[in-house]
Amino acid sequence: MSLFSKLLGKGKSQPYVDAGMASTFKLCHSLNLPDWNDGLPSYTAEEIAAIDRELSRFQQIANSELGGEAKFHPEVVPALQRLWAGEALTELARKKLMLQSEDTPTDWKPIASTLLKAWASRLDPRTLLELADLLAKVGCKNEAREVLQVVLLFPTYAETLWGKSDDKLLEGIVCEAKENLRHLN
Repeated sequence: MSLFSKLLGKGKSQPYVDAGMASTFKLCHSLNLPDWNDGLPSYTAEEIAAIDRELSRFQQIANSELGGEAKFHPEVVPALQRLWAGEALTELARKKLMLQSEDTPTDWKPIASTLLKAWASRLDPRTLLELADLLAKVGCKNEAREVLQVVLLFPTYAETLWGKSDDKLLEGIVCEAKENLRHLN
């Protein structure tokens, strides 16, 4: 199995990833989110700029650490790009949320769209927790529940994503999802 396959957990069933992808497809259609065509994302100029900045920053850090131009094995480049693109998109969505001073964001659909793109890039459960929180705030409680149900499947994927077991962090994520579900009922 290649390193890339190991990073994605390819070759075996991944309930968390499968449920998350199904939920992403459903949410982008049911909520009529911008920048999604037939379940596939397209990226705004702002999102592309954020991704480019993050990838450039990562390359600069790697270059600095090595004292010259850092080169990466072609097999891991896509996974690294997705990781940093997801980070950039999550940060962009957070900044947009902070710019909206009210508790219930009025222009929430582009933010939800960006969060879904971020999750699809790096499969991070914290991004889904943020999305569920946003959906709950804008009154999309059923959708928020669905997203939180995906987070509850994260233990099936945690070791694949993190490359190690971290029971304390995993417990915190699952507890937060369960608590948020309780508040939705």
